[in-house]
Formats: sequence, C-alpha cells, structure tokens
Amino acid sequence: MIALRCLGPTCRRLVAGLVLGLLLWGGLLPVASAQQTRTLNIRGGTVYVDGQPLSEDRLPDSLNLQSVQADYRFVGIQRPVVELKGRLFVVQDGLRPISEEEVREQRASVVLGSDAVQARAAASRGGMGPANSPEASHRQYLNAVQRSSRELYERLQRERQMEQDAQRLARTVRLLPEGRERQAQIDTLRAMLKDIFAVKQENRRREIERLQRQIRGLQENLQRRAQMRERMIDRHLRQLIDSTRGR
Repeated sequence: MIALRCLGPTCRRLVAGLVLGLLLWGGLLPVASAQQTRTLNIRGGTVYVDGQPLSEDRLPDSLNLQSVQADYRFVGIQRPVVELKGRLFVVQDGLRPISEEEVREQRASVVLGSDAVQARAAASRGGMGPANSPEASHRQYLNAVQRSSRELYERLQRERQMEQDAQRLARTVRLLPEGRERQAQIDTLRAMLKDIFAVKQENRRREIERLQRQIRGLQENLQRRAQMRERMIDRHLRQLIDSTRGR
C-alpha cells in the first residue's frame, strides 16, 4: 500500500492532497520501490531533498522561495510532484518545473496541493498581502464579519475550503487519462459543485441580511441626527468658538 504523510500542523490539508494524488497512481508503482522513503523540506529559502541541501544550479531560477516553508515525506514514490505557488515541480535530480501534460503523459507522479505551503507563507506575512490587494480587502471583510456574526464567518470559511477541494479535484481530473476513472471523478466534481452552489446561495442570502441590518442602523442614526439638528449645530458652534480662544 502506498502511503504519504507530512510533518507539522498542516497534515490535514496534505492528507486531502494525498487522497486526490493517489488517483494518479492506481497500482503503477513497482513493488520494489514500495518501501522507499524520500523527503522534501524548504527552510529559509533552502530546499532539502532527502536531508541534503540543493545547490542553486539544481533549482529553477524563476522559483521564489522567500517566506515559504514546507515538510513533505514520500513513501514509495520515486518521482514526486509538488505544487508551489501555483506551479508544478518534480523532485528529480533537484527541483525542476514540469507541466500538467508531462505529468499526464508519464503517469508516474503524485501531485500534492500547495495550500499548506501558501498558508505558511501568508502566516509569515501576518496573514495579509499588500494593504490594497484583493486578498487584504477580503481578509478585512472576513474580520468584520467575524466580529458581527461568528456563524456567517464559519460558513464563509467552509465555502472557501470547499472551493479549494474542488480545485484540487479538478487538477486531478486534468491529469487523469480518458476512461471510467476520469469520468467518475468528473461526476464527483459535479456533485461537489452542486453542494458549493447551495452553500454560496445561502451565504449570499445571509450576507444580504447582514447588510440590510447595517443599512437599517444607518437609517435610524440618520433620523436621530435629523431630530437633534439644532442641538448638534449649537454644540458644533460652541466647539468652533472655544477652539479659537487664546489665539
């Protein structure tokens, strides 16, 4: 039996990646390699394969490993493929880029999702990208939702996780050859998308209700200000006059 496990607190996501990755194998591994164990670690911008650091000439020039940390253990896998920052890399005489087409043609690798690696990189930046980035804006929105509705916040987090699961399964489907197994995974993906749609519809409904409550609060505040018009004007007038004294 082929097994793979990761080190550290990110095991659950990597296990999910393993379940999808194993679909690519289906008994293709030679029996003789079943017990072979390999490791891939990324620390401080250095990549270690089987405990040995890789020199720069064995790494792609285009791969930026700043703030990336990862720990992988591969059991019975001779040519593992990992996803780093949205790109595929094969662990073979170093770390080199590989296309989906190459993986599909060779049918001799396991693909692991990069969510855990990206999550660690984001954590090292405080969980935020640039202040004006869509990621930062979305995080600010989620923080606001979390303060007002823990239940909606958890539902939005679940929606995001479901989307990530669907993307991992879609990647697996793209790498599978035509046949019954690929069609079965397409059917599974379709069922997942139906569930995601239902969750999104309910989440959007709840978000609209939240916004409607905020609008009602703003409208009530506007009405109160209208009722206190003269009092507020007098107070502002006194503040302006007092602030000019002694100049």
